[in-house]
Amino acid sequence: MMRITAAVLTVRKVCTNFSIYSTSGATKLTPNPLDYWAMNRFIRVTNVRSSALLQVLCLLFTLLLGSTVVAEIHIQKTPDGGVQPRLTVDDSGNIHLLYFKKRLSAPSAREGNLYYRQYLPEQNRFGLPIKVSSNAYDIRTFSIARASMAVGGDGRVHVVWYLPRDNQYFYTRSNTERSKFETQQPVVDEFGEGLDAGADIAALGSQVAIVWGAGALSREYERTVYGRISTDSGATFSDELQMGDKELGACACCSLATNFGDENELSIAYRSAIDGVGRHMQALTLQFADKKIQAARYDELTPLQEWELSACPLSTNDITVDAEANQWLVFETEGRINQLKLGTGEEAMPVAEPFIKTRQKNPAVAINREGSRLIVWGEGISHTRGGRLNMQLFAADGSDKGPGFAEEISIPNFSFPAATALPDGSFLVLY
Repeated sequence: MMRITAAVLTVRKVCTNFSIYSTSGATKLTPNPLDYWAMNRFIRVTNVRSSALLQVLCLLFTLLLGSTVVAEIHIQKTPDGGVQPRLTVDDSGNIHLLYFKKRLSAPSAREGNLYYRQYLPEQNRFGLPIKVSSNAYDIRTFSIARASMAVGGDGRVHVVWYLPRDNQYFYTRSNTERSKFETQQPVVDEFGEGLDAGADIAALGSQVAIVWGAGALSREYERTVYGRISTDSGATFSDELQMGDKELGACACCSLATNFGDENELSIAYRSAIDGVGRHMQALTLQFADKKIQAARYDELTPLQEWELSACPLSTNDITVDAEANQWLVFETEGRINQLKLGTGEEAMPVAEPFIKTRQKNPAVAINREGSRLIVWGEGISHTRGGRLNMQLFAADGSDKGPGFAEEISIPNFSFPAATALPDGSFLVLY
């Protein structure tokens, strides 16, 4: 695991976790062979112990940094040799990991299963793996087909994933103790034409929503978003519902993101395909009652949400919630990652420039208890190559950035990064 101090909130935080670093992000690191995680851990060799001089240095660094904030970032390979990690935090602060693990380690191997682990903060490690998928399947090398996870109010973990050979999404949920998962069940019956990217899943209290895009692949401008709703923690689901506006279309091979902003209120972020070229990032809000849609609203597009393109860009996006219940969306437009606070009317903002002139893809976002926002993504990606890890830290109000990330870390093939905030306010990044 790599530990990086990226930018810090108070003089006390700086003095407690003091390490020499530069605002360019350059850091001298050295291996630590005694790491408990036994996964490429690195520590700083320039630690300075508490002293009068340290207090002066802390103050000087704080003055030099101004209001720039710092949070500790732990960077680790996905446990168990896994790929395609997904991280989420439940309402109690528990951290949950979903990932795919191949049965064989050979590069040509594809078959494997989904696994779940819960993070154990007292031990700084993940617990034992629990198999999620009932049947083994071949990993999808495209990030757009990734599995998704959400945690309900009773502690159950809800998972959905895509199997193209069956033209089907499959769903399962854990027991409340999260010690085993039920037999997987198919999701789609009526609106299953043209399934070509992953579904997403959201949970709040006893409500669970599964959302996907469907429609003829040759007529993207007529596709839209569909879904099913549960009000009993996934025991039963509604009939399949049309959720989006067909006049906007839906990009065939871009995945989407969904999240409950409040009870009976679901947010969906997906890429449209207006006239086959208007591949804009649409933000849709639905109001529910008794498993039926009562109202729907699209937010007005801001400039960085618009993308004119005649072909599908195979993009992904991500939504998370801060301590004030604001929903934050990260997404790609024209090869650059952007961020947007949903439902506020504020304009989308760019995140950071790439290391070199290349495409940025597969963003994920995490927000800690202080409101600091960490966005991670990959660069130089192909259909199978994970690319190079990059990230950017923001202050709660977005006014300040941490130093740029300078380490050269390669994401495994078929994979992408994930991020979450830890209970102590630091961040964990998996790749």
